[in-house]
Amino acid sequence: MPQTPTSDPHQHDHTTPMDNWRLALARRVAAAYSTNPHVAAAIVGGSVSRGHADRFSDIEVGVFWHQPPTDAERLASAEAPGGDVQRIYPYEPEEEVWEDNLFLGHLAPGQRSTGVLVEVVHNTSEFIERMLDDVLVHYDPSELKQNLVAAFVHAVPVHGEALIEAWRSRAAVYPRELALAVVRRHVQIESFRTIDMLFERGNNLMLVYATLVNVSKELLYLLLALNRIYFYSSFKWIHLQISQMQTTPPDFQRRLSHVFQSDPRTAIQDLALLVEQTYDLIEKAMPEVDVERFRFFFRYRRQPWDQPPPDVL
Repeated sequence: MPQTPTSDPHQHDHTTPMDNWRLALARRVAAAYSTNPHVAAAIVGGSVSRGHADRFSDIEVGVFWHQPPTDAERLASAEAPGGDVQRIYPYEPEEEVWEDNLFLGHLAPGQRSTGVLVEVVHNTSEFIERMLDDVLVHYDPSELKQNLVAAFVHAVPVHGEALIEAWRSRAAVYPRELALAVVRRHVQIESFRTIDMLFERGNNLMLVYATLVNVSKELLYLLLALNRIYFYSSFKWIHLQISQMQTTPPDFQRRLSHVFQSDPRTAIQDLALLVEQTYDLIEKAMPEVDVERFRFFFRYRRQPWDQPPPDVL
């Protein structure tokens, strides 16, 4: 099957002061961890690596170990850049990750933990190899694993450049089979089936808006897959990801934004049309997906009954 390389017009475009000073601090932190001989590689990640950090952006550093790090090793490295270590978190076995949080700088002298936040995430290199296999060989559509793959597509290497480049090379092509797996996970959208009930009961606008959010997320997962773009950052930068998309419903970004600026009934109608048009795109790009079946689920609405059905009495 044909495969499409991922791309990001913002990758490594460090042209603004907010990117540049954050990148310099990130390199300093990554270099401090890299002095440990058990560290295989280190990167700068997140919005800083992608070149679109803003005034609220923290700094993300990834450190990859030949063997599991000890708390003492992590603490010594976290203290080396001269900031305030907020916490050395214990190992999280479910996600096979360690995390350190530290602050660099201060709002005012003596005010601890008031500088820019640096999040240092640790994995073993064996875990990264396994995770890349999960996504790129076994087509695991997990959002968490895709987020990790995306980190290498956009990473700024600081240490272990050859290893990072090997991982980046693997991640550069988004497999069609992965796109199919993501579509199959998110294509069944049934959240509108009780929407008339929510409106009629009058006190459920909170659930109406929750429905708009949930359906919008499912729609975005589908379009990311159709465009072979790895999911990252929990939709915090979705407008930038949408700007990369070549396959979308017409005028998609403006129409999706308008959903959340309209009255709820209009928003439901507009979002429903976006879903239908996305189903059209899936039908064209992925004929092996039974789109008509999922249209049936999407269009289903709960039937109201004022009287019992005529054939039950």
